[in-house]
Amino acid sequence: MRLYLSSYGFGNHVDKLHDMVGANKKVLYIDNAKDDWPIKERRQHIAQKKAEFEKLGFEFYELDLRKYFGKPDILGRIVAASGLVWGGGGNTFLLRRAMHYSSLDTILENGLKSDLFVYGGSSAGAIVMTKTLHGVEMEDDPYVVPEGYEEEIVWNGLGLVYPQLVPHFETAIYGENAQAMVDYFEENGLKYVTLKEGDVYVVDGQFEERMA
Repeated sequence: MRLYLSSYGFGNHVDKLHDMVGANKKVLYIDNAKDDWPIKERRQHIAQKKAEFEKLGFEFYELDLRKYFGKPDILGRIVAASGLVWGGGGNTFLLRRAMHYSSLDTILENGLKSDLFVYGGSSAGAIVMTKTLHGVEMEDDPYVVPEGYEEEIVWNGLGLVYPQLVPHFETAIYGENAQAMVDYFEENGLKYVTLKEGDVYVVDGQFEERMA
């Protein structure tokens, strides 16, 4: 299994990401954590991310999971052809719902355990790989319900990373919320790893650690 999970953007270890991905540079970028954004702003964000990935030599495609709600077979074939699936930042609860509605959660679990591709993610895209989203409400609003979504909250993560991940730790904007997540995990006896901007949590076969 290969996971590259960052606090913000690519983090400080892009060379490691390239090594993990290998020759297949086709990246599927998931921006559904921002489905509550206005359309114009969301498109601008996608354009920005496309430029960032292409600058690093990746072949960029947006994967809007809303197009595949209830279509797991089609989505599974698309994901299987990629070298990297990347979950972007935003509202973790929206991203988790979108993964559930499209069955991407199951597709990722099966594909990653078979080592078919790499999963990368920043902020929300990293958090969804953990066991539970309880505590994440300290940073993200679980009650945001854009068009096409249901009110029911999906509280379980994909459970592919054991420690809870806390991105944006000790940052000026999100540091207070990150500390609230830490407090929740400590109060509830959950193992966690904090990620400052630039840090990544990497799983590469038997290798698993936070890289500062």
